[in-house]
Amino acid sequence: MFTSEYSLWFLPLCIIIGLAYAAILYYKIEKPELPLWVKRVAFALRTLTMSILVFLLLNPLLKSTQKEIIKPIILVGVDNSASIRYTKDSLYYKQAFQQQLKQITQSLGQDYQVETVLMGDTLRNSLNLDFEDKKSSLADIFDYAQKKYINRNLGAVVFISDGIFNAGSHPLYAAEKLSCPIYTVALGDTTIRKDLLIAKVNHNQTVFKNNFFPIEILVKANKLANQTTQLRVYDQKEDVVFEKNIHIRSHAYMEWVKLNLEAKEAGMYRYSIRLSPVEDEITIENNTTDIFIQVVDERKKIALIYNTPHPDVSAIVQSIQENETYKIETFSVDKFNTPINEYDFIILHQLPSRGNPIPQMIETIKKIQLPVFFILGKQTNYNQVANLNTGIQIQLSREMYNEVYPIYNQNFSTFSLSNTTLELLKEVPPIQAPFANYKLASSADVLLYQKIGNVQTNYPLLYYNQIDNHRTAVCLADGIWKWKMYNYMLDENHNAFNEIIYKTIQYLSIKEDKSFFRVSSQHVFNENESVTFDAELYNQNYELINDPEVNMQIWSDDKKFSYTFTRTFKSYHLDAGGLPIGDYKWKAKVKFADKTYEKSGYFSVKKVNIETINLIADHQLLKNIANLNQGAMFYPRELDKLEKEIKNNKKIVSIARYNKKHNSLLNSFFVIFSILLLLATEWILRKWSGSY
Repeated sequence: MFTSEYSLWFLPLCIIIGLAYAAILYYKIEKPELPLWVKRVAFALRTLTMSILVFLLLNPLLKSTQKEIIKPIILVGVDNSASIRYTKDSLYYKQAFQQQLKQITQSLGQDYQVETVLMGDTLRNSLNLDFEDKKSSLADIFDYAQKKYINRNLGAVVFISDGIFNAGSHPLYAAEKLSCPIYTVALGDTTIRKDLLIAKVNHNQTVFKNNFFPIEILVKANKLANQTTQLRVYDQKEDVVFEKNIHIRSHAYMEWVKLNLEAKEAGMYRYSIRLSPVEDEITIENNTTDIFIQVVDERKKIALIYNTPHPDVSAIVQSIQENETYKIETFSVDKFNTPINEYDFIILHQLPSRGNPIPQMIETIKKIQLPVFFILGKQTNYNQVANLNTGIQIQLSREMYNEVYPIYNQNFSTFSLSNTTLELLKEVPPIQAPFANYKLASSADVLLYQKIGNVQTNYPLLYYNQIDNHRTAVCLADGIWKWKMYNYMLDENHNAFNEIIYKTIQYLSIKEDKSFFRVSSQHVFNENESVTFDAELYNQNYELINDPEVNMQIWSDDKKFSYTFTRTFKSYHLDAGGLPIGDYKWKAKVKFADKTYEKSGYFSVKKVNIETINLIADHQLLKNIANLNQGAMFYPRELDKLEKEIKNNKKIVSIARYNKKHNSLLNSFFVIFSILLLLATEWILRKWSGSY
């Protein structure tokens, strides 16, 4: 079927133009040497040629429809966590089961699009099972399916797991988002076997020098009645600092053991908690765990001053209270009468406001260069913002606010965030920022930009700034309490939200560092995460540079590793990957302007034991997930039944998609060839007749 940019009613005009041109050529201009029949044939050929050429000026399009058959997608998610290898069938899972699984995916691949994903520490496309992952975040596969295959032909999800999860949100709630059938394969063992374990340890991560701090240890024992074990706590020097004999009185025994230790010197300390093994335990890996305690000299005082009560205030206070390094006090602005210089830094929520301009407080803050975290909102007096020494000018066009989403700035260099937090920022609900023109100082480092609808802007949402020695952080919207709630809904913890608050507080509380070379990292890493460092190098004018190469050495008692930092926007980053469990020291070195700068420190990599805490498979959870959308649960040796069930499901079918195309005749080889053929035929005919 033809269509055109212009009306096809012009087609008769194209023919008329072709006739007119041919008539002038062959009848108006006398050509007596041509026979009549030749003239008539040549006339017809020229008419057809010219009509086609004029018709092509209308840019005619040839419409065509192509049919595409899209096979259903079968997503196969396999739990690769370590809890599965502690079952009595562990050898079967590592060998025969893997072969059966590969066979069924290959068989299904003949009729369906099959994607295989391993679940555990991360999601990855693979079927190479080793059951070594250190955590089980089972909800991830359903979130992945919901995001990747939205509006696509997702036929079914095959969910292969023991049902034990210890990270992320509840898999049943995540599975409810899908409309396709979910077929579960129940791995693991539901029987209770002999096991002694340290189920939980409660302790403060930060304590104060010369103080005693409590540790609470939950000891559990299954089917070990009338047995005896010994609980010992060791310090870093392997000296015993606490011990207790525990008599197991029942087959389902649990006991809280409480002790107090003294923090004598500042620093990071590792304590190892161990239970002596009992005969016939399923595993002794859960008999030992390590904890790390940061001993500090003093607590930093924070004042959070708010204009009116707001959920943000509670969200921030709760996050800060979880870290013993800081002591936070909250005040309504009209009741705050404490000298402001008694605090290490302050948080101002929607201040200065129209009703509370706080001019004296602002002047004192600037005079003593007190670090401030400003959280602006609808109550803020934006006419005063330019005078806050925060490096921003905000010009409200009118009293309006946008629903904005955070967008992470890849060039942000003040500190780094974990991948978990970066993923959360992609999902959090919007908060309200003023509809305004923003003018930001070049000294500001933006962590988050505003995304309005689907449009990513260069308007700041959260940024950090330092003018002279005065540090500030500014959030240009209130409502961040929603992010904390969303964090808990997704992961059942506040870790990602807390990280943003902690990193902001750390930035504000750190004393001015005058060194030209700086390296930052955390003191403790889990064995299933990468060891990372960030570094900054300044020239004599204290301008960030990253031209020289920065080298790093990491060593323990029997291992030594060498690395080179990767250059980022203006600084450096090192991802050393995962390292074996143990205590390490590091030294970073860089040469610049005929000088060598060095920094050194220490860190520990701790064992992750959460996969050994619960070894009883939850097949009821798998049944509940399968029942959501008329799926079914199978056992590992029933994979052939699973394949038949999928193939017999009449709802898992291919769909047809029709793709409409418009091809210009100007690009058609056939049309161009036809025109050339007509012209060549006419020329040969005239040549044969003796004309030119």
